[in-house]
Amino acid sequence: MEKYLKEIYLRHKLDTPELRREELNNYMRELNDQGMDCSACSGLCCTYAHNSMLVTPLEAIELYLYLKRKGRIDESLVSRLKLNISEFRLDKEIFIGKGREFRRNYTCPFFNEGGLGCSVSPKHKPYGCLGFNSKEKGVNVAGKCGVYDEAHHAREQKYEIVEKLVNEEIAEHFSLLWSKKNIPAALLEIINLNN
Repeated sequence: MEKYLKEIYLRHKLDTPELRREELNNYMRELNDQGMDCSACSGLCCTYAHNSMLVTPLEAIELYLYLKRKGRIDESLVSRLKLNISEFRLDKEIFIGKGREFRRNYTCPFFNEGGLGCSVSPKHKPYGCLGFNSKEKGVNVAGKCGVYDEAHHAREQKYEIVEKLVNEEIAEHFSLLWSKKNIPAALLEIINLNN
């Protein structure tokens, strides 16, 4: 899968995962420097209370490859993903019209894994996770955070068209029947493709 993705990067002249997340990571660092960070928060944005994060096929494969390089793709992770999917009924699709699916809330399987916060490097997190930041200093409860449109807008201006093509190509190549999916189900499907 890594070879296939490298071929896609070259064919579409697509920057690395780290470079495509750089704009969002830089903005997050600027906010942190201003004291608008998540250090005092319990992280409800990653739990079923506020999280309904969806990822594209490209984001799911990049997350898979990151976890594989770190030696984290194992039976324990697969079991945790299956439990997460079952607990939050993420395998049950509810359509709300015009092909749109109801987004279910769930606690991310990478939240609080070995400590407070996310165990995925900011250089490989889904874009939506990186774009969701504190909007004021000293935030310690969810609700005072959100997506900063200018950071997302700048990233999308640069990559939206090529990523759309890449996601369509990946979906077709691997016979994926989704353009966005929750993290646990998307990642499990990618893992199963490689077994």
